[in-house]
Amino acid sequence: MPIFLEQPPYNPKGPDGQGWNRLSLNAHGGLWDECGLMPTNHPTLFEAMTGRQRWGTFDPCVGRGECGNCPVQQRYLTGEGGLEWPEGVPLLLARVRPWPSPPGSLSGGLTAGRSNLELHAWNGGPPLLETNWTGVLNAARQGAREGLAGATVSWCWFDQESEAFWVARFHPAGDEAHVRTTVDPAATRHELYAREDGPRLAVLTCQGACAHDAYHLRHLAADLGDRTATADQLTLPPPSLPEQLPGVPLITLSHGDKGTVLHRPQSRSYGTSTVRIDWDVPYDQGTVTALVAHTVRLTAAI
Repeated sequence: MPIFLEQPPYNPKGPDGQGWNRLSLNAHGGLWDECGLMPTNHPTLFEAMTGRQRWGTFDPCVGRGECGNCPVQQRYLTGEGGLEWPEGVPLLLARVRPWPSPPGSLSGGLTAGRSNLELHAWNGGPPLLETNWTGVLNAARQGAREGLAGATVSWCWFDQESEAFWVARFHPAGDEAHVRTTVDPAATRHELYAREDGPRLAVLTCQGACAHDAYHLRHLAADLGDRTATADQLTLPPPSLPEQLPGVPLITLSHGDKGTVLHRPQSRSYGTSTVRIDWDVPYDQGTVTALVAHTVRLTAAI
């Protein structure tokens, strides 16, 4: 993974070979080395989470290229500086809040292109957390440490309020969840348990291809296990289930008397799939939240 992103060498002929002596502000913009662990937007977050960093839109390096002694890298490697996840909340809606430009500034100055993130419950409400792009990156890194939850992010979208994307947690107890699978010619049946000796939480019946991996089901089971532990706190009626989530391509959702249905057309990774979920837990706020988090993880950008 490239971390120290060295500034490109100065070219006296200018970036296009036609010189600097023209009506241009490019000659007055400073160049500096950048840190591949300090993204400034969703594209650079994607690059940092997949090890594809390139110089250009990351924040400046603060360690003069001495990455081994840099506190930014130390926080990343140890999983510190991530997100303090609210208890029982597997999914957050991240909204991008640009920094305001200084008064009288034409180009935005040092605040140009910079932003913070407000993290909300998936179905709205006031912000639960505020962080920056590095905080989300470090939250994803937390998955490399035993006992800490990692995270993944969805594709971004724009609505009438702002740029936004989903941040979905990988449950720290996901590896302890248990899935019992039965395959027959007509369908594949998955029974979900938060632990091997615990009560059954849900049954997923896949008609056609199974458009998920085993870890998707384990984390859904772990989220449902959390939901049963706090069921007495979830007294509100379940929110309406959207037919399709923004930033989650292809998957459509519906809920009725016969359970919940997820439909996913054929993709590069999976064949066409229709999944019916029969819940053994009450269909309430916690159950719907676990379902939506599962849906985001199925098509996460990373």
